[in-house]
Amino acid sequence: MTNWTDFDLTRSLPRLQQRFPDLVVDSRLSAVTQADELIEVLASAQGISMTEAREEMRDFLYLESLRAELTA
Repeated sequence: MTNWTDFDLTRSLPRLQQRFPDLVVDSRLSAVTQADELIEVLASAQGISMTEAREEMRDFLYLESLRAELTA
């Protein structure tokens, strides 16, 4: 599974915003160094708990890892 250090927010941003349409990501936000802030933004935008947001992001990262394996 992809972890935060392998996550390229700029490449995955369109898919992230498609999955979470209410999510507005500041271009200065770094998923690697600011993972907790990204989770907080996701939870707030989607109206879900931090735990749910972490699970959603874990699912998203898993799908991104599958996508990376298919394109490698």
